[in-house]
Amino acid sequence: MRTYKKIMNAVTAVEHFVLAVSLLLVLVLTFGNVIMRKVFQHSLGFTEELTVAVFVLISMLAAGVAARSGELVSLTILPDALDRHGKKVLNLIRTACCVAYSALLTVEGFGRMAADSTYTPILHIAKSVFWGFIAIGGISLMLHFIENCIDFQAQPEAGTNPCPGSEPMNPAETVPQDSMKKTAEKSEKEFTAEKEDKS
Repeated sequence: MRTYKKIMNAVTAVEHFVLAVSLLLVLVLTFGNVIMRKVFQHSLGFTEELTVAVFVLISMLAAGVAARSGELVSLTILPDALDRHGKKVLNLIRTACCVAYSALLTVEGFGRMAADSTYTPILHIAKSVFWGFIAIGGISLMLHFIENCIDFQAQPEAGTNPCPGSEPMNPAETVPQDSMKKTAEKSEKEFTAEKEDKS
């Protein structure tokens, strides 16, 4: 499991880099197109082809990264009603369904890559490249769904402390409630006496 986690950390780092570069590319193309329209009264026709394709890649990779930490949109009505064991079973079922869907998405992406031999009208880029983004996204989703499931199943049972350094305080180190109450009463009496002296 640790080896898989190390591999996924490396995969996630690559995904973050690709997402950052892709967003920067979209920003430059879109801003450049706006400048061309306003200043030169002429737009760059190829920007739409690239931005749409890159947006597909961004959406798919971002979905995979979100799946890693369980941040995809979901309903928690059923999990909230279950105990810890029930949540683990439900998580396994959910992961199996999500992995199956991601696998179908991957197969469909590769199928469209093989079947689509057309090219974009301006840049003449093979559309199979864009279908490849769907396949890449499907693989990313599968890997991260499995990673999320492993992390969830490895979580400690209720009653244990999952966060090192957040151990509960030693009862001997805590301030007794009676002592706190007496201190509050003493402070109130001193305040009242001081107020009477001033008056």
